[in-house]
Amino acid sequence: MNQATPDKKKENILLRIIEIILWKPFPRMIQAVLYALIPVAAFYLQEVLTHNPIEDIHIGLHIYNWVLYVLIYTVLFFLFGSMRFAFCLPTILMAAVGLANMFTLELRGAPILPWDIRSAGIAASVLDNMTLEFTPQTLHILYGFGLLLFLALHCNLKAPAWRSSCKTRLAALGGSAAILAAMCFGVQTQWLMDTIDIYEMPFTQGYTYRQNGFLVSFLMNAKYLGIDKPDGYDVKELEETVDETLEDALLEGEDAPEAAPDNGQLPNIIVIMNEAFSDLSVLGDLQTNKDYMPYFRSLTENTISGNLYVSVLGGNTANSEFEFLTGDSMAFLPTGSIPYQQYIKSEIPTLVDVLNDQGYYSIAMHPYYASGWERDQVYDWMGFDEKYFLSDFSGAQRLRQYVSDWGMYQKIISTYKQHRYTENSDQPLFYFGVTMQNHSGYSKEYDNFSNDVHVISDSGKEYKYADTYLSLIAESDRAYEKLIQYFTYIEEPTIILMFGDHQPHSMETAFFKELLGTHPLELDLEQTTLRYQTPFKIWANYDIEEQADMDISINYLSTLLMKSAGLELSEYQDYLWQMYSQIPVVTSNFYIDNDGNIYDYQSERSVPEYEDLLDDYSTVQYNHLFDESKRLESLFELPGDTVS
Repeated sequence: MNQATPDKKKENILLRIIEIILWKPFPRMIQAVLYALIPVAAFYLQEVLTHNPIEDIHIGLHIYNWVLYVLIYTVLFFLFGSMRFAFCLPTILMAAVGLANMFTLELRGAPILPWDIRSAGIAASVLDNMTLEFTPQTLHILYGFGLLLFLALHCNLKAPAWRSSCKTRLAALGGSAAILAAMCFGVQTQWLMDTIDIYEMPFTQGYTYRQNGFLVSFLMNAKYLGIDKPDGYDVKELEETVDETLEDALLEGEDAPEAAPDNGQLPNIIVIMNEAFSDLSVLGDLQTNKDYMPYFRSLTENTISGNLYVSVLGGNTANSEFEFLTGDSMAFLPTGSIPYQQYIKSEIPTLVDVLNDQGYYSIAMHPYYASGWERDQVYDWMGFDEKYFLSDFSGAQRLRQYVSDWGMYQKIISTYKQHRYTENSDQPLFYFGVTMQNHSGYSKEYDNFSNDVHVISDSGKEYKYADTYLSLIAESDRAYEKLIQYFTYIEEPTIILMFGDHQPHSMETAFFKELLGTHPLELDLEQTTLRYQTPFKIWANYDIEEQADMDISINYLSTLLMKSAGLELSEYQDYLWQMYSQIPVVTSNFYIDNDGNIYDYQSERSVPEYEDLLDDYSTVQYNHLFDESKRLESLFELPGDTVS
């Protein structure tokens, strides 16, 4: 009979030890304790990735979260029948979601929201340009999740077998699932929110998540996936409200310059929504070794310029697009929602239609993936005649890994030449271009780009991410100069609008803290408005009335552009201009009246007249965006005989 060799015996002993370590179950009493302990521990590990839950969450919500997490594990236990498998799966999921939420907060300053699920692919497409750092604290938390997995592997509690106790197991599964569902939907009810003091403040989602916990806040926000009809919504009354606003002319304010070309020719219109283009000196005393936007600042002849207020920070570019192209405001939509993905599912009248009705040929351009924010569909529904995406920019200049601003402007120039000299068309052109060059992150180094702008810090610190961002802005400035210079020598009247979609977020916290004088998460309302401010400039290659230092929000900007070009406005645009004259800034986070007073939407000093105006505006927007069957098309489009 063959005897095992000493090496074979050692190998068998080692395998036995590993088997015992990995699989030998704990005593049933310990497993029962772990049944409650592992879900609760997973909750705390997930939360501590972003904040201190012991300090931030009150005891009632601690208990609610404990029960939620235990129920999630329980449903899986009765579904799969094995504690070992059922407890490993959600623990891994909690770790993954917690990490994703941590990085999302770092990159854009806001947590994961229910509607972010549809944009996960977009986030993944830009992650390879980011450096995601695991701090020692993060690694220790991951070790904690690993310990929970280790403990779960030693638990072999079994649910009643399907064959012998089907009814018992179904009853247990159904009962636990029903209680879980009730608790999930319950956080969306006002009664439960008041009973256990759930914090709800869409303006500060990061703070909301810290106060309630990730899961409770996520579930609470899910109620905003649908939009309720405004109280007392009536289409006939809505039409009368708009007519009265325009006819009575009760709202007074400074009008926009209007300057159609002397020859009566419709001007070409080029709109550049520049990715993350902003002047961070508005936040504080920013000292650099050189000016990062000298040409943009110096261009004053035949220009209209000022401060543009937007609804997003560090991301969600599509929402700035939405507000500009539609005139609608994110103020009346759920915080963090993406209208391109959630609400626009068919043809909708926009700025594009108003221009097309006046004879324009409209071209959309974005040198990135066509599916991003579902632009390839939305641009069709908005009425663009042509659209260009990343696949159309083969050979274009790149900075870092993105097509540069100048690479996109060259495409504008080449298509302009094609329409004029190849197709011999004299149709006025409308370009809407969204750049990509300055997209975050700013941590990686590239062979095709180096920093030439550097922050001079009072503390002596180096801010490499900020240096990268400001150096990119300097490249945007140089590209903008070349675009302006080209159309300076074009005889056709042309008007160019450039503005930033949002400020950046994913840079050194210490840089923002030094610039602002406080932590970015602890800003007062006035400081907050500065974080949602970008510059805009309208320039024409013909004489227009100059204006500077305008304060305007992006939902009004396309109307200002139309008036500046001397074009006919839709009734909705006229209505928006009347709104602008009294409330020139309306964003999702705050609004500002024409005296410069700042209000948030929960302000105790809010003016009833303004609340009525905003309610009317939200009702008009509901008709435009959601009530397709009863949409008042005459408000949003020009009469059919506009073009001769």
